[in-house]
Amino acid sequence: MWRGDIVWADLDPVREYEAAKRRPAVVVSGDESNSTVERLGRGLVTVVPLTSRVDRGVDVHVLLPMQSTGLRVPSAAQVEQIRAISINRLGATIGQVPPDLMADIDEAIRLHLDL
Repeated sequence: MWRGDIVWADLDPVREYEAAKRRPAVVVSGDESNSTVERLGRGLVTVVPLTSRVDRGVDVHVLLPMQSTGLRVPSAAQVEQIRAISINRLGATIGQVPPDLMADIDEAIRLHLDL
């Protein structure tokens, strides 16, 4: 599992406005950390959930077209929903975010977290 991979993530249980259910998510934690977690079979991976509702106009959403990501539908990375989850909540890799869009996600993370 690598930074920029799009994977299935089981986000339930959640509360109130958190992104819920099984949905695609972008891995945003670093490759070294991800490799360690994968090797150990336990630990946390940081992800940004995706939504197919791309019409919301949220400043920190990054549009991910299906043509360049391997997704079945156009999606948006919900950067305000960034979270660390157990590797045991992750499923198969279903796509990859290209470097230019990953840079946009990184910038949105910086904006959202005021870094």
